[in-house]
Amino acid sequence: MPTGTDLIATLKEALAKSLEGTDSRYVKRLTVSTTLGLNSLLTGVADPVGLVVTGGPGLAPDPSLLGVCGTRTLSAAQDHRGAEVAPWLPGEAAAAARSLAAEGAKALVCGSKFGPKNPELEERMKAEAAGAFKGPLVAASSLFGGLNLPRRLASAVLNAAVTRLYDGFLRDLEGAARELGLGARILILKSDGGVMTADEARRVPAAALAAGPAASLLGLWSLDREGTDDLLMADVGGTSTDLAVLSGGKPLLTPQGLRIAGRDTLVRGLLTWSVALGGDTDLDWGPEGFAPAARRRGPALALDPEGAAVGRPPTLTDALNVLGRCEVGDPEISRAAFRKLGRDPEALAAQAAGAVLDRLKEAAREFLDRVNRQPCYTISEFLVDWRLEPSRAVLLGGPALALAPLAAGHLGMPVEAPPEASCANALGAALAKPTLEAELYADTALETLSIPTLNIRRRIGGNYTLEDAKRELLDALGGSDGSVQLTMAESFNQMGGRGRSGRVIRVKAQEAPGLMG
Repeated sequence: MPTGTDLIATLKEALAKSLEGTDSRYVKRLTVSTTLGLNSLLTGVADPVGLVVTGGPGLAPDPSLLGVCGTRTLSAAQDHRGAEVAPWLPGEAAAAARSLAAEGAKALVCGSKFGPKNPELEERMKAEAAGAFKGPLVAASSLFGGLNLPRRLASAVLNAAVTRLYDGFLRDLEGAARELGLGARILILKSDGGVMTADEARRVPAAALAAGPAASLLGLWSLDREGTDDLLMADVGGTSTDLAVLSGGKPLLTPQGLRIAGRDTLVRGLLTWSVALGGDTDLDWGPEGFAPAARRRGPALALDPEGAAVGRPPTLTDALNVLGRCEVGDPEISRAAFRKLGRDPEALAAQAAGAVLDRLKEAAREFLDRVNRQPCYTISEFLVDWRLEPSRAVLLGGPALALAPLAAGHLGMPVEAPPEASCANALGAALAKPTLEAELYADTALETLSIPTLNIRRRIGGNYTLEDAKRELLDALGGSDGSVQLTMAESFNQMGGRGRSGRVIRVKAQEAPGLMG
């Protein structure tokens, strides 16, 4: 169904249609994948984020690459062990928060250079800034514990930028479910194909930023379970197009972290890439012909007579209407929009669709080049001596069936659009396997170990090692057989309690993502 301008109304309508003929009391699970946050980042409408950081040895990240509206560096600093080597000055964080708010920041990230080794400084920054700042506040290391500072800060910035957006969306989603008498557990699809609760999504919405592409890839995987070749997926939505691949019939993972909205992150996910190109993308007309714009100002003109009246540019969907490939809204409005640009609307519409497909070809080539320059993993194994060479492309999404016959000549390979193309995303979300996640934290100086998610706390000896921690967490999750994956494993030497040196060990693991049944 077309995306309306009123998101909650569209959401209620979609839920009501899905529940037709079903007793809602028997629905136990509602899994949602959304590109809401990703689209807000790609189109520049996410919250502006301010960054408050402390120093330390080594290179500092370039704030311009993080997408922040302003940065403040405090006097305090940590060394590579996490120890404070420059003193904390009370009041600095509050002053930084006030000045960033004055510059337009709607959310704030607090980051210390070696925060994962000792998050105390970040938490102090966050606590003080909270008294001077009203928007979302994020301590970077509490959400993303990797030592790669640029990736950690970029992840936290993206998280902060969409926090209010996801909170509002989840509130609306929960309200819509209640109105329809739906008491099912609400789960949000993650970028790696697993699922998380609504409360987890409120805390770490960045984990779901690439959930839309992940859902489509899971949907394609479910439709192509017998496939063993390499294929390219292009899921064309209203605002963005999501690219992904199946290698030997299996999705690929990014163990280091996804690249989201032009930034390298620590967000674990299925290997996907999104571009601001969709069925509702404005097609600007100029001396060189049509150029797809990186924006969506509304649905197709065929569904938006007011937009057509004020001269908003036509969209890809309007072009497909004129070419007779689909019949969305009032095709005559689409035809009139192209007629204003020239005498032959069909020729102009073909030129417009070609411009979109040329842009899609460029994005696909760039994506495949990027994939082939890095080590890759499928959901279950590391690929050795591997190079991706897709033998075919599969189009998904609302425009897929209309666009596929035009795409083969542009993409340079056979192009398919399965009958389920428009609902593959929903199919993937519905079939996504729940993935329990847990983190183990051990301190050999204090001789303590905890796995909070599983309510495990116990004493350990001073000779406890990282390998011990990996085995214990895998056993606790029942995954010694390979059904559970380690997603982080770090061990740091530092001073512990009672003046004794020891190791701080952090290990994260989760059940491998996949399809139910």
